[in-house]
Amino acid sequence: MSDYSVGPRAKGWGEGWPADRTKDQARVRADRSGTRLNVNKRIAPLVDILLDESERRGYRFNPKTCGGYVNRPIKNTRKASNHSWGLAVDLNWDRNPENFHGEVHTNLPGWFVALWNRYGFAWGGHYRHDHKDPMHFEFMGGPADADDMLAKARSELIAKATPIPPKNITSRKYTVASGDNLSAIANRLRVNGGWNALYQKNKQVIGPDPNKIRPGMVLTLP
Repeated sequence: MSDYSVGPRAKGWGEGWPADRTKDQARVRADRSGTRLNVNKRIAPLVDILLDESERRGYRFNPKTCGGYVNRPIKNTRKASNHSWGLAVDLNWDRNPENFHGEVHTNLPGWFVALWNRYGFAWGGHYRHDHKDPMHFEFMGGPADADDMLAKARSELIAKATPIPPKNITSRKYTVASGDNLSAIANRLRVNGGWNALYQKNKQVIGPDPNKIRPGMVLTLP
């Protein structure tokens, strides 16, 4: 998935900048560092897994130097940035700075890039010519590819990882924390049936919109 000749619109993601895609975003959280990113809902569960796996292997994110969705064009152009779809993340930009002199300055270990590449993300450190952007990872597939990569990540990473129970889980109850969304909770707690099963179990508590969960809500796990 490294063909930049086909953009997100042609892959089925709809319009990017200047269209406002705020409602298509969900917030994900790296469990160890607490780093939060807003990304497209369709890739949010996958990004959540990759953030946690990256930190589990020893790489830490700085919450102050990471970002995801921004409704903007590519710098110095009128072309929509992948950030405007919520399909790109910038990670530890202070230690992985963009430059235009052809050199890659990064503290990312080799396994990190290989991990994100494996699940559909291209790396800005691999850009051709003099532009290098090692902070930048962008999802290169369409919505169906995102689903396939999520299934792959769950099989290869979640099933093998030793879970770290969140501090706000007791018995079969979970108290919603700031920045949570149903997809991230379902992934972190390995809920059978994913976010939808969690929502159906708690529909009376959450209400008609599954995206409107609030800190302090107590959810019952399926």
